[in-house]
Amino acid sequence: MIADKKRIFEERMQVLLEKYCQQLPSKYQEIDECWKNYQKDFSNVDSIETFYRLIHTLKGTAATFGFVTQSDICYQIQLLLLDIKKNHCILDQGDVPVIQHHLDELKHNINAPAQDIMENS
Repeated sequence: MIADKKRIFEERMQVLLEKYCQQLPSKYQEIDECWKNYQKDFSNVDSIETFYRLIHTLKGTAATFGFVTQSDICYQIQLLLLDIKKNHCILDQGDVPVIQHHLDELKHNINAPAQDIMENS
């Protein structure tokens, strides 16, 4: 009975992982579009909030499904954005190429395989 429950759980997790993998390119596209909009007006509070939320969400979901590389990249972007959010200031122009570099890394690694997070029993 426990073996059946474990098998069912693993099957469901595999389906969720596959669906998540299929969504990753569109999640990246949404982040990229938001970044482009934010660059048009760094003083737009709504843009920074949306960009931050997308990065934060991808960081968490990527980590949950074992996509450590993607999560780590998002974390680096999030660190740069936290100061802006906390202090209600405008993004320093020196951070623009740094964020762009991280986004380029994210795009390059968006489909990198997840690390095995399930125990092999």
